Amino acid sequence: MDYLRIAGSALLNAVGLPGFEAKKQHSETYPRAVSRPTNDHLSPDDVTRIALLLCEKLPRDLVPLVLDSAQMWKVVDESLSLRPDRIGEHQGPKLQAALILPPHLPQGAVRRIRFTIESQDQGWSSRLSDDSTYRGSWTWFEAGIRGLDPSNADDQATLLAAVDCQHRNALDDEHKRLCLQNVTRYKYGSRNIVTNVHPSEDFVKHIVEWDSYHEDDGVRRMIKELKGGSRIEVSAHARFPGWCNYVKSVAIEVECAIVRRM
Repeated sequence: MDYLRIAGSALLNAVGLPGFEAKKQHSETYPRAVSRPTNDHLSPDDVTRIALLLCEKLPRDLVPLVLDSAQMWKVVDESLSLRPDRIGEHQGPKLQAALILPPHLPQGAVRRIRFTIESQDQGWSSRLSDDSTYRGSWTWFEAGIRGLDPSNADDQATLLAAVDCQHRNALDDEHKRLCLQNVTRYKYGSRNIVTNVHPSEDFVKHIVEWDSYHEDDGVRRMIKELKGGSRIEVSAHARFPGWCNYVKSVAIEVECAIVRRM
C-alpha cells in the first residue's frame, strides 16, 4: 500500500478543511445519501503508519488534526433495528434503537454518529402545498445520550423501563408518563435527527451524520461527552390527531479517531 501517497492526500484534505463545512440535518427536497468516507479499506495499523509519515513533515501535535480532517476514523460499534412500528399522537415518544458504547472507549474518541432511518408519515394531508417537502410534517425522530452504567442495578432498572415502555398500552397514562420521563433524562436533552417527508406514501431512507463540527452546540457537546457505557437512543415521534409515524428500520453507527495524540 502506498502510505506516502495516502499521507499526502490526507494533508491536502486537511488544507481544504472539508470537515468544517456545516452539515444540514435535512433539506426541502429529498436528501441524498451521505457519501461514506473513502478510508474504509484502511486498518488501524495503516492509519498509524500514515501518522508516523506525517510526523516527518509536520509538528506532532498537528498530525491528529490532519487525520481528523481526512476522516481517518474507524467504526467501533453499530446497532440495527428492523422491527416495523407505528407511532400515533397518543403514544408519546417510542424507543426505536439503542446502542451502548464499548466499556473501554475513552471520552473524546468519538468523531461521528451516523443515523440511517427508513420511515414515512401517514401518507395523506390536507395541505397540498407541502406535498413532497419537509414543511408542516408532524412525524419525526430524535436522539439522546444517556450516561448510564448497564452494570449498575439502578441504571439497569432505568434502561429496562425505557425498553418496556414501548410495549405497554398506548392509551395508558402511566405509559405516556414513563416515555416523557425517559426523554427528560437525556443529558443535553434530545435532538431532532430528521422529519418525515410530508405527506409520503412511500418509505424514504434518510442518512444523517452528527460530528464534532456540527452546527448545533448541543450536538457537539454530546459527541464530546460520549465514552464507554454511554447509551445512544433513537425515538420516534408523532403529534396532532391523524398523524402517524411508520418506522421500517433504524440504524446507529459510531466512528472514532484511531490516532488522537502523538
